[in-house]
Amino acid sequence: MWTKLKMNAKNGKSLSLQSKWSLVILAIAIVPLLGATIFFMQYFGGVTRDDSEELAQNILEMNTSRIVEWLNTKTSAVQELVAQHPEFDTSRPDTIFPVIKVLEESDKQSEGYSVINKDGVLANALKLTADVGKSAYFLKAKESLAPEVAEMSFLKQLDKFIIPVFVPAVDKDKKFAGGIAFSVTPDILMEMSKNIHVADTGYGYVISGQGDYYAYSDTERIGKNIADYAQTPELKQAIKHILGNEAGSEAYKGEDGKQVITYYRTVPGTDWKLLITVPKSEIVAKLSSAQRISTLFIIIIILAVIAVALTLTRLIVKPIVAISGVMKRVAEGHLSERVTVRSGDEIGLMSQSINDMIESLSGIVSKIDATVSKVAVSAEEVLNNASLTSNTSAEIELVVQDVAQGMGEQFKGSEQAARATEEMAIGLQRIAESSVNVSDQAESVSTEVEHGYVEIQSTLKQMTVISGAAEETSALIRNLSGQSEQIGQIIDVISEISNQTGLLSLNASIEAARAGEHGRGFGVVANEVKKLAERTNSAIVNIVELIRQIQESTRAAEVSMEKSIAEIGDGMGKMQNVGTSFDHIRSSIREVSVQIQDVSAVNEQMSAGTEEITASLSDMLIIARDSAESAEMVAEASTEQRNLMGRVVTSAASLNQMMSELRGEIEKFQ
Repeated sequence: MWTKLKMNAKNGKSLSLQSKWSLVILAIAIVPLLGATIFFMQYFGGVTRDDSEELAQNILEMNTSRIVEWLNTKTSAVQELVAQHPEFDTSRPDTIFPVIKVLEESDKQSEGYSVINKDGVLANALKLTADVGKSAYFLKAKESLAPEVAEMSFLKQLDKFIIPVFVPAVDKDKKFAGGIAFSVTPDILMEMSKNIHVADTGYGYVISGQGDYYAYSDTERIGKNIADYAQTPELKQAIKHILGNEAGSEAYKGEDGKQVITYYRTVPGTDWKLLITVPKSEIVAKLSSAQRISTLFIIIIILAVIAVALTLTRLIVKPIVAISGVMKRVAEGHLSERVTVRSGDEIGLMSQSINDMIESLSGIVSKIDATVSKVAVSAEEVLNNASLTSNTSAEIELVVQDVAQGMGEQFKGSEQAARATEEMAIGLQRIAESSVNVSDQAESVSTEVEHGYVEIQSTLKQMTVISGAAEETSALIRNLSGQSEQIGQIIDVISEISNQTGLLSLNASIEAARAGEHGRGFGVVANEVKKLAERTNSAIVNIVELIRQIQESTRAAEVSMEKSIAEIGDGMGKMQNVGTSFDHIRSSIREVSVQIQDVSAVNEQMSAGTEEITASLSDMLIIARDSAESAEMVAEASTEQRNLMGRVVTSAASLNQMMSELRGEIEKFQ
């Protein structure tokens, strides 16, 4: 600990006790003061800002009320006039002009009154007309039946800006019936804006819902849009918020680059907005003055606290510095030094305790000096014995490593033999399994061959039956062909009879013609006989054609049956040959099946013997692996023993060196 503190002191990283006590006193005195000062500055700053915002909001509310009252006064006068004259007919404006002339004469702030009928046609006493039926303010007033204020526009005839106001009228059924319109100038708004003052240079102005200036200190801006003067993104964003909200405040950099706060409120019944812009520096001017005074006051208090802290800490630290000097001399080996005790407080008690510690330390050093001499002699003997033991451990390690290496090679050989035997056993097992499969397949093939032989014998019998049936069918077809020939002969006889009948009917017709009137009936009979003979000839022709086709089909069937009989004879010969071949195959398969069963039995015996050999080699492999692992453990233990003896030698040498150094250190004390 003391060494670390000394190193920190040398490196300049540790503060003195006086500095630490001074910092503690300063922290205890100044931190609460700073906290309280900052709290009150923030508190009164917030109060100041709230007061400024409340003042601006009050001014906004008061002036918007004035504007609303001014508009209500004018619209109320028109509404009262309309109510007093229910005979108003906006379709006949000439009857209304004399009445509204009273308003024109009494109202000096307006620029003339006009009549608008229910269709939106405007007329005035100067015979000027206009169609405002599609104007937004007319449509809104028609729907709501309440006064509406139009957007400001520039009237060239008067060379000034005007703001039209439309007061709708209703008929006896409470339906829209046109109304009275009048125009006001923004002069009254200009006057109201000039009377708005906040702080030193805060000013007020009026804009429309679209951002057009209605009242501003710079008259050149009247009728122009506020966005035209926004050159920075921050100012454009502030204007967007002002136009998009009904009321509120926005802080931003103004056109001159200074921070300003704009308070705004929408005038009820219109989309006008009354704005008050105040430089932020003027709002926080009083707060800044208070902050400067508070800062100066804190600096004075801090300087006074520093002076008091340094004086007090110097008085506290002086005895500690004296103790530090004595301890430094003791650290250098002068055990005869003592601290002067000047008081009975905690520092005095600490001084007396330090003196007692130095006295005790002096006695301990004397005893250590005597003990070091004896330990040094023993350390030299330990070093010599450890060196001899280390050399012997090295020789044992070499022998054990050779044994472990031999056991490792033996284990590798046993492992390779076991692997080869295991692979051979696996091969024999696969051969045995294949033999069993082949035997099973041979049995299956033998069964299939036997079944095929039976099927072939059955097929030969069936082919013999088919051959006999084909012979019978061929004989029937030959008989049918002979009968067709007989039918042909009969048809020839019928054809001759039909021809003779035709000749007879012809002769009968000739004789009937000769007989005249008496032979007319016989002629009719002859004619019918002729028709019958013709029909018979026609039928005989069809029968002859049909008999010819039957004879051709019969001859073709006879030829086909002869070919089929020949093919059946050839098939029976081939099937007999196949039956003979299947008989030979059946005998061969039986012999092969018997031989395969013998081979399978031999393979199973060889596989069982190989498994016994593999089990024996596995046991040998386990024994060899255990022996190799034991040899490796002995080799590792020998290596660890040698390393341990090396560390013992190193420790003995270090002990001998430390004894020498300790003796040198003890000799420093006086």
